[in-house]
Amino acid sequence: MCRIAICDDDPDFAGQLKEYILQYHRENDKKVFIKVYADSDELMEAVERRMLYDLYILDIMMPEYTGMDLLDVLKRNEIETEVILLTSYTEYAVEACSYKNVFRYIPKEVSFRKLADALDAFYLEKEKKRKQRPYVIQNRTKCVKFYQEDIAFLYRDRKYVIFVMAGGKKERERGSLSEIHKKLQNPDMVMLDRSYIVNISHINRIYLDEVTMDTKDIIRTNRNHVQKLKEAFAVYWGERI
Repeated sequence: MCRIAICDDDPDFAGQLKEYILQYHRENDKKVFIKVYADSDELMEAVERRMLYDLYILDIMMPEYTGMDLLDVLKRNEIETEVILLTSYTEYAVEACSYKNVFRYIPKEVSFRKLADALDAFYLEKEKKRKQRPYVIQNRTKCVKFYQEDIAFLYRDRKYVIFVMAGGKKERERGSLSEIHKKLQNPDMVMLDRSYIVNISHINRIYLDEVTMDTKDIIRTNRNHVQKLKEAFAVYWGERI
């Protein structure tokens, strides 16, 4: 499932863009969740709350926050993602392409013609990164390498963070949950509260204050934290709970 955010203050254009992208995914047999933001302030708040997407398609010139402002926030928060910039103002091209997150800059007048090629390139890059997303725990006594998609959830145990793997195996690393969450740089890994990080792809069920993982573990937390997780879960699966 790919998660895409579109931000453009022209609702007609944004709607056409969404339909075009949906059609691309139908034709290529790919699953997608698309969220359209007509207000750049709303998208800014989502980024600050770590409601992250795999791909951002941003108009450069918008009220409140411009596409460049949003790029600055992604950079400041060290968020690894991909960005396509759309604009009628080609004078911003050089500055925009200096951001490592920007992999395509498309003038609006040719956006639909160029977008399919951009999405093809995005998926090639996404697959490459998926295959290259290992996690390494290294200290004086051991060096362990595994892949993030195999992590079901993590929890705090005094000075350590315990990694619970999909097969039931456990690893541990000294540090705080927030430090390791930052190191993971993975939007599928959601900080549930100060005690857990859960991998959305390994959740079986969310009900009241319980989160059931596919490892059969049940994580209990308060309903405020569950609501945040439900929002992220809905983005991942492309439907509201």
